[in-house]
Amino acid sequence: MLALIFLPMWFVPALQKQFPGLQVERIVGYFGTTKKPNFYGKRWMSGQYQQAYEAYVKNKNVLQPTAIRLKSQMDFSLYGDIMHANILSGKNGFLFQKEGCEAYIGRDFMGEEWIRNKVEKLSFITTYFQKEGIPFLVLMPPLKARIMSEHLPNFYLKNASGQTNWAVFPNVLKEYNIPTLTFSFMEKAGKNTPYPFYPPSGQHWTKYGAALAADTIKKNLAEILDIEMVEMLWKDSVELSGAKVEYDNELIAGANFIWNPPLEPLPYPNIRYLENDSTVRPNVLSIGDSFYKLILEFGIVDGLFDRQSTFWYYNHEVYPLRLENGRRLTNKDLDILAEIRQRDVVIITAFEDNLERFDFGFVDMVYDLLQAEINDN
Repeated sequence: MLALIFLPMWFVPALQKQFPGLQVERIVGYFGTTKKPNFYGKRWMSGQYQQAYEAYVKNKNVLQPTAIRLKSQMDFSLYGDIMHANILSGKNGFLFQKEGCEAYIGRDFMGEEWIRNKVEKLSFITTYFQKEGIPFLVLMPPLKARIMSEHLPNFYLKNASGQTNWAVFPNVLKEYNIPTLTFSFMEKAGKNTPYPFYPPSGQHWTKYGAALAADTIKKNLAEILDIEMVEMLWKDSVELSGAKVEYDNELIAGANFIWNPPLEPLPYPNIRYLENDSTVRPNVLSIGDSFYKLILEFGIVDGLFDRQSTFWYYNHEVYPLRLENGRRLTNKDLDILAEIRQRDVVIITAFEDNLERFDFGFVDMVYDLLQAEINDN
């Protein structure tokens, strides 16, 4: 009897195996792996062995998923709280990433001096390559917290600030005549749109939001490059469906509930591409984060751009995948300036809560390479 009370780790797994309805999903998130520690006298005396062994037992505990999900469910159902340190419960069933909410009120504001320094270097780069006929375009998608601010927790609504990276960056970029797209129209349109730009339980934009963003990017590129681009047809073919991609419910998944709350269907446009003899597919080099990567994964990049177009994810991973002797290449394996010079245009994307690390090192890297090239000549 005492074993049933104090040692559930022995009998609960057996019950879960016998009755599938008692089983719970694996915990979402990265918890690392813990190896069984080796015993050494010195480690025992210092307490390091005991701490390491405790971590090992916790990691191996078969009840861990059940216990964590049960605690998460109770906190949410009884108090509306979420255990995850980076997920916040908003109004009307909306979930938000805490980092994004902090950026919305300017907690990550880098200051105008830092921003101006970044933009000055970028201006040097864009001026240099403009002489070679290669323009640049900066994309700054807004936060879900900005587009759907009415659903934010009260603390963030009351502390909204104009001193944010997203407020200052575009003004400085405009001073230096660097083409910039902030998608600010989404802030007003988001209140009246028939379909959401962002899912209630996700952090990234829906496929509908991604399609609208891509269509806007396409129109800006056509103007910058003075070309007729492939036409996107999608607004009349939107299908409502349960989540089809992990991004749509990523915050719900990360909350690790036992029972997820009911979720509204989301919009998935069926995008068609129309071209003729005069349309041009530009060769694009893109540097950015997961918001641009979603446009890539939805097939929109292939639909609009030249097949030689390349994406450097966080200025590191190269898409499409490139291999050399079985090893995946990063952009550090490439001739950076040569990569730029074979393009029609360069796009830099930084989502609002990534503006504190704007360009992910791309600007400093290219600036230094150009300075070295000038000195060599």
